[in-house]
Amino acid sequence: MSTVLYRKYRAQNFDELVGQNHITKILKNAIKSNQLSHAYLFVGSRGTGKTSTARILAKAVNCMSPLKDGNPCNKCDICKSISDGNFLDLIEIDAASNRGIDQIRDLKERIEFSPSQGRFKVYIIDEVHMLTNEAFNALLKTLEEPPEHIIFILATTDSHKLPPTILSRCQRYDFRLGNDEEIRQTLESVAKSEGLKVEKGALNILVKNARGSFRDALSLLDVVFNGQPKEGSKKEITEEEVRQILGIPEIYIVENLITALIKRDGKGALDTIKELESTGINLSQFVSYTLEILREILVAKLSGTKVEYEFTKDIDQKVLISLITAFINVERDLKSTSNQILILQMLIPLFCKEESKQVEEEKKVEKKKEGTIVEKKSESVDVVCSDAGLLNVSDIQNSWKEIVQKIKMQNTALSAFLDASRATEVKGDVLSIEVPFKFYKDQIEDYSSRQIVCNCINEVVGVNCRIICIVNDAVKPKLKSSADVVLQNMPVIEKKREKKKESAKVEFKKTKLSSEVEAIFAGM
Repeated sequence: MSTVLYRKYRAQNFDELVGQNHITKILKNAIKSNQLSHAYLFVGSRGTGKTSTARILAKAVNCMSPLKDGNPCNKCDICKSISDGNFLDLIEIDAASNRGIDQIRDLKERIEFSPSQGRFKVYIIDEVHMLTNEAFNALLKTLEEPPEHIIFILATTDSHKLPPTILSRCQRYDFRLGNDEEIRQTLESVAKSEGLKVEKGALNILVKNARGSFRDALSLLDVVFNGQPKEGSKKEITEEEVRQILGIPEIYIVENLITALIKRDGKGALDTIKELESTGINLSQFVSYTLEILREILVAKLSGTKVEYEFTKDIDQKVLISLITAFINVERDLKSTSNQILILQMLIPLFCKEESKQVEEEKKVEKKKEGTIVEKKSESVDVVCSDAGLLNVSDIQNSWKEIVQKIKMQNTALSAFLDASRATEVKGDVLSIEVPFKFYKDQIEDYSSRQIVCNCINEVVGVNCRIICIVNDAVKPKLKSSADVVLQNMPVIEKKREKKKESAKVEFKKTKLSSEVEAIFAGM
């Protein structure tokens, strides 16, 4: 069986490690000056080189002919033995499957024995955060005062799960994810060594899906490489081939869905999701790909550069943020459900309002008669929802506390604004909410906030509606205490003291607060 690419091209000295110069420089200097620590902690995301660095360090401290720059020679018997994985004094432990106190006790018994081949016995404990509390406690004393011939190298992706007592006993090194250029260079180097020609578009997809992990990048290339025909000398990887093998959707599908959601075209969005389902595209990959595109668009808008994707050139920034938030929630929910297509379909009611053309036209005629058609800047007519006739302000007023409580479960600050406001009237499908401050109005009428409010009203009262806020200073909540109230209610103890106080009385001047500050602290 052929060796997988990430193992075949694993770094064999410090200089071959990509993107971790801040770590390799320190380790090489420590080896040259013989200033070694008894315990190291390597922290970083998967595929950033933690285990490779640990093995190179084990080589360097045991190498029979180390180089002047601190690198191992990779030629002596010990270096070759470590590279081949049969060096007796290098012990690798997977803490995920050996996490109990019994395994640590067994380790403590064995470390007393001297190395059989090299100068040091090196213990690499991978995923060390998986150890139990009892196992950590058993390891503490050994980490603090190990025998002189022992070096511990702990590796973890979740350092926050380690006890402070463990952290304080180790030299910590944080490994960083590779940037796109570093990942690209690694892939190009390996592809060249394997005699592979990779199209630019295919390479871009591999780089994006690696997400900074060098190992993931080579694993993805390996998947595509294994799908190549072995006969013939010409080996070429195309963008279409990468999309098919990795389940990456075509850009037009992302374009169709986002465009439909922006235009509130529920039918178009549903048809696009049906196409995803029928073609068997991996939904997690699709959502991840969509988020990457939305991120690029957001960065372009924030930096003022040209938007690469024409279909979102004129998208409002608030709508863009709402889309990103919605797709992040979908990405999270996809991991915990078996009915993934439903999670994606639930995006439609968040952004779209479905109606038949006949009902829409009837309501337009009815609204024209009543003279209540609402004009918008971007649209000629704002179409009312199908159950607008059922919208009753008294029902909403009676259920206001329940609506606010339901909103609180999603957005505490928003519920606080609404708790100090009140529903006043209904015109068509538009609910008017009276608020004490313009600050409240701005927060409630934010796109994502309106979605939450309207959805919660629908859940409690059973009707769809739109909302507008009207600022009315008359409903402004009064502060519950002030300096004047406190002074007026102070008890009189002695007349003499009272006179002295009056003679030295200090007037507290009321400081006029700005409307926004007052709005934030109102009712506290």
